[in-house]
Order: sequence, then C-alpha cells, then structure tokens
Amino acid sequence: MHLAFIGMSGIGKSYWARRLAQRGWLHLDCDAMIAERLGELIEVADNEDPVHAVGRWMGMPWTPGYAERETRYLELERAVTAEALDTAATQPADRGVVLDTTGSVIYTGDTTLDRLRHETHVIYFDAPESVREQMVELYLREPKPVLWQGGYQPVPGEAQDAALARCYAALLAKRHARYSRLSSKTIAYNVARQADFDETDLISLS
Repeated sequence: MHLAFIGMSGIGKSYWARRLAQRGWLHLDCDAMIAERLGELIEVADNEDPVHAVGRWMGMPWTPGYAERETRYLELERAVTAEALDTAATQPADRGVVLDTTGSVIYTGDTTLDRLRHETHVIYFDAPESVREQMVELYLREPKPVLWQGGYQPVPGEAQDAALARCYAALLAKRHARYSRLSSKTIAYNVARQADFDETDLISLS
C-alpha cells in the first residue's frame, strides 16, 4: 500500500509516518527533502526538525524577500514530491510506502496532485476549528514554512499579530476545503488521538 498524508503542519502527519516507518514502511519525508535541497541556505540545529530551519529561512509574509523564497520553496516542493512518487513506484509490491507531504502540497499543481490521487491513497488528517486556533499559536511560537499565496492581507490599523491570526485562520479554512477534495479518506483529529488508536487502525481506515 502507498499512502500520502496531507494536512496542515503540526497535525500529526510526520508522527504517524514515523510510526509506520518503525514497522518497516518506507518513509518519504518531503520537508526533509526540501531542507536538504536548500543546503547551505539553512542551518539545522542538533536534534532539530528540519522543517523549523526551513521556516526560519522562509520568514513571515511581511519579511523582505518572502515572495521570492515562497516561489523557490514551491519549485522545490514540486520537485521533491515528484521524486518521492517516483521512488514509491520502484518499491517491491509487498513494501508499504508513506509520503509525508508538506502542508502546501495542494499548491503543487494538477500534474502532481493527479499523480497523488492515482498512485497513492491520500489520507487527510483533519482538525476541528478549536484545534486550528491552537495551530495559530503554535505557528507564532515555532514558525514553519507557510505558502500564503496572497492570503496575508492586513487591514489598515490592524496589529500585526492580530492580522496574522485572522489571516492564518482563514488560510486554514481554505486549505481544509482543498485537502478534503484531494483526499480519498479523512481521519478526524479525535480519532487519531485516541489512546488505543495505532498503526493497524490507521492502515485499516486507509
């Protein structure tokens, strides 16, 4: 079985991909692949998840040069997602593969998304609105690379943090709709966090 995990950063995609890797599945981590491609442009600290280093490099939507870095990131994301799909296609029929995509995979274009639909079971890890509010706080504390695609639009007189929280919440809502259309299966937040939910349950739901 080939799975592709989609959803916002911090929702649990990498956690479950690593759990499957412990059972012998091939874990294709798109965030790590992008960080590797960026090479000397980022500095990953010891024991740090590479996505945080990429987030520092990307910056916030108001950071000078953000638009250029956003474009560069999307180019890399298209390349590594295609590479991951190519790698999955070469695996033996009896080996499980999980593609751990980034939160912005929905922006990679029709060619990539069609491949995901046809070559993998696309699993969307959903989050209720209450959890999305927590994601805004997490993003402020631990910035990760976010492709805003023009979605950061502060209004006159609005404080920067307030604008970021409002626009990020709107971004999450828009992404939810796109993730839902792309996925073949949605796993609810409360289901994936049940104490007795494990890899076997995940595979059976997929």
